[in-house]
Amino acid sequence: TTEAVVYPDPIAQAGADKTFCPNSTLQLGAPPEPGNTYQWQPTTDLDNPAIANPTLTPKAASQYILTVTSPTGCIAHDTVVVSPGAIKALVTSDTTICSGTAVQLVASGGAQYKWTPNTGLNNDAIENPIAAPGITTTYTVVVSSGTCIDSAKVIITVLPSPTANAGQDRTICLGTSTDIGELARTGMTYSWQPVAGLTNPTASN
Repeated sequence: TTEAVVYPDPIAQAGADKTFCPNSTLQLGAPPEPGNTYQWQPTTDLDNPAIANPTLTPKAASQYILTVTSPTGCIAHDTVVVSPGAIKALVTSDTTICSGTAVQLVASGGAQYKWTPNTGLNNDAIENPIAAPGITTTYTVVVSSGTCIDSAKVIITVLPSPTANAGQDRTICLGTSTDIGELARTGMTYSWQPVAGLTNPTASN
């Protein structure tokens, strides 16, 4: 008789496929098993291709193959695909409002949102907050999804509200008339209600 010794294959764990963002780093693989040796191919952008869980600084889409060799010479392979992620922060156009009014801001492009400054916002952590700033304000929204981040800006210009001057209260006799209102101001339009008894309901006075 003779005995045949069958050694088990090592386990190669390259990790799940990953998506990366610009200027980000990723860790591939898994913690090492004692006695095994590790080799990654290609070695591009890896800090150490001869360890089980190297750090990758990706610059383009890549596929990495991990080869694991046990102390007895048995070999196993695994593959991980690294793909670039895409995130683009989008926001509504610049808007002009009157003082004391509000406008809804809308952002898109990610999963999480953060607006700064939060002055005049009803909620700075949603994609569509209501903005009622007291002065002209530039809002920046940071849009993120996982580790990918982008930002966009929107300017809300606040114009001063006009003042309405109908004049002092008057007492007149039946059948007589009186002036109400004020002298017209350049650029302003006027409308009186009710119109009964008025010479011109769209005049300032």
